[in-house]
Amino acid sequence: MKPSWEEEAKWIWAPDWKPEDEAGVGRFVYFRKTVNLGEGDHSCIVRVSADSRYLLFVNGKAVSRGPCKGDRFAWYYETVEVGDLLVEGTNVFAVQVLRYPYAGGGNESVWRTPLPGLYVHADIRDEKGALIATAHTDESWHCARDESIGLSQGVYTQFLGITETVDGAKRPFGWESASFDAGRWSEVVAYTFDILHGGLKPWVLTDRPIPVLYETWRRFNKASRLRNDEAAWQQLLESDRRLVIPSGSSVLIDLDAGELTTGYIQLRMSGGKGTVVKLLCAECYENEPISVPWLRDKGDRTDNVNGDLYGDADEYKAAGAGTAVSESFEDYEPFWFRTFRYVRLEIKTGDESLTLHRCAYRETGYPLNVAAEYRSSDPQESALWEISVRTLRRCMHETYEDCPYYEQLQYAMDTRSQILFTYYLAGDDRLARRTFYDFHSSMLPQGLTQSRYPSVSAQVIPGFSLYWIFMLHDHMMFAGDRELIERYLPGVDAVLGYFHRMRDGSGLVGPMDASHWSFVDWAHRWKESYGVPGAAKRGPLTVNSLMYAYALQQAADLASFAGRSGLASEYVERAEQIRQAVKTRCMSGIRRGCLTDGPGIEEYSQHSQIWAVLVGVLEGEDARHAMGTAINDSSFVPCSFAMAFYLFRALSAVGMYDRVNGMLEPWRKMSADGLTTWMEDTVSQRSDAHAWGSVPIYEYAAETLGVRPVAPGYGEIEIRPFIGHLQHAKGRIMTAKGAVDVAWRCMDGRFHLSAAWPADVPCTVSLPDGQSVRIENEGKYDVEIELPQPAAPGRE
Repeated sequence: MKPSWEEEAKWIWAPDWKPEDEAGVGRFVYFRKTVNLGEGDHSCIVRVSADSRYLLFVNGKAVSRGPCKGDRFAWYYETVEVGDLLVEGTNVFAVQVLRYPYAGGGNESVWRTPLPGLYVHADIRDEKGALIATAHTDESWHCARDESIGLSQGVYTQFLGITETVDGAKRPFGWESASFDAGRWSEVVAYTFDILHGGLKPWVLTDRPIPVLYETWRRFNKASRLRNDEAAWQQLLESDRRLVIPSGSSVLIDLDAGELTTGYIQLRMSGGKGTVVKLLCAECYENEPISVPWLRDKGDRTDNVNGDLYGDADEYKAAGAGTAVSESFEDYEPFWFRTFRYVRLEIKTGDESLTLHRCAYRETGYPLNVAAEYRSSDPQESALWEISVRTLRRCMHETYEDCPYYEQLQYAMDTRSQILFTYYLAGDDRLARRTFYDFHSSMLPQGLTQSRYPSVSAQVIPGFSLYWIFMLHDHMMFAGDRELIERYLPGVDAVLGYFHRMRDGSGLVGPMDASHWSFVDWAHRWKESYGVPGAAKRGPLTVNSLMYAYALQQAADLASFAGRSGLASEYVERAEQIRQAVKTRCMSGIRRGCLTDGPGIEEYSQHSQIWAVLVGVLEGEDARHAMGTAINDSSFVPCSFAMAFYLFRALSAVGMYDRVNGMLEPWRKMSADGLTTWMEDTVSQRSDAHAWGSVPIYEYAAETLGVRPVAPGYGEIEIRPFIGHLQHAKGRIMTAKGAVDVAWRCMDGRFHLSAAWPADVPCTVSLPDGQSVRIENEGKYDVEIELPQPAAPGRE
């Protein structure tokens, strides 16, 4: 249902817009509307959207960015109250709009329609609530095309199209303020649409589903690579103490934020007409890339002696518009946020000296309220926890992201894990809910979801559609929202229907369409095939059948929860058929009790064993044997960070979770190498921020502390702590029902546990000696037991 107010404003744009105006990567247009008001207090709710991105100002103050990433059928708008910014006299509503080309280019994750446009709905009311004026977009607005900013696709950030080259002398300084002379600006044109017969506008306005991103001022920690003036630069960074760069100078300086972050960098300057400033943002110091940007050679990320910074550079040519005496500054801030730990500033002054007054940034991201805590007797675990939390934060903006530096795209495999981590850290499912909708919206006619979405170009990784089903199952257990599951169950059936139709004569899921990417994992031995097991060249992949069977089992739970018992039974039956087909066709004739990567193909990976355990093809001692072989036999292709979550789940399922601590050694090495967020993989070493690596969050919350839901909506909780190599651990994790606190310690052969959780939730506590205690209507438990004696050598 469209909003009741939608027709009160019009979509507008610049006149005489031609196809050649959209050549290149993108172009900016400025819009203004003035409103005269009398004295008194005012209220004003503004609803605003644009195609493709906007920045809204009211009387010179930036008040809203957007629109939130959506697509053709969910074009989001933001709502903001700006009454406290309105004044007696002239008021200015001003919007900077970035239009990305409809034909392609620019930010891959930002949708665009055939028409550029701006929409503003603004009712201005007096203190009694009476409507006294409007600032709706219509023919009374004026606009001007930007002639100062050029955008390029970039070499490193080629998915984003955000690299700027700016001629400050052409900027319309003060365009967003009341004192600006807009006499030469053009009158806008307004669109008209026939919507009386079921036709849709290009933009289906939809209320933003998530909170606005936070913006918080931060300072760089330190500067390096300077030959002189180190003290002066440090004072500028620490306290905005002005720094003068003489005319005819050339300065190169590297700034360190202390951790990888995302934010809007701002340079505040005066004088220095003709000065050229280059801003290069980088995740780390590294050796020269092997292949730009894909293959990298990285070690100690902080080594600025043997390493260098690589990335796309923004370039700003100063207008000399600011004056230090009157504190009228010339600010430069790129339109889109940047990702960086290090920023290289290269400054070349001309005939005038340049004065810098500020060099700082506003950190931005999804407002994740982390309420969870964790610490243990192993001090390294605190570092792994903190880096995991930071990595997750950096990969959350308007969607979950694979990486903030290179792509900013929401991929299903990454996102399934990120959502789980978010639940444990914050009990927040708002971004998750929009993610479910995103992938549902991406569905293709054959029944598959796209692998990444929103995305202006479609990509299909068939297995990623199954991760969408896993997400929904996770949410059922977290929130118990039956209405949500009922809504998406037809989509679940469509995905499963695709895999059902792909079965071959033996009952296995057959080879995937050659036009699709059958990615499984970034394993080293699958490097040349871009993460696709070698067995795919000769037939079906075992892992596809196993993941499909696992999705069927989870879908059966979803259907039962939604009251669709017949559908649940059908899914269970299908899953069993697949399981039997795998047992018949995919067991190795050489590696006893293990599965091959394809029927009749004696190639092996940890992946096939993992999913065989998770789906129940291998059970008991057979499962333990297969997992033991998979992690000890070097002929089995090992998992990368992407699949580690599932490896650890399989080891937990077969009672071999004690091996996980050793398998976290790559995370400890990353920490030792100076990473402040987790890298994507060890194959390409491209991205240094990929939140599928934040798996320690889950391990410490769900395994070490042992907190898991055992009924939908956390209707019942299990606490089953894992001791392993630790002497003590304690923490707080979040659920949909509230916080759960767990603390345990081992001392003098005894185990003490103290736990608290929401009183109305039943909880089963499982202890190391095999006892299980169910507690109802109390919400707390405290116990001390004697630890079982370790088994004699040679015995299990």
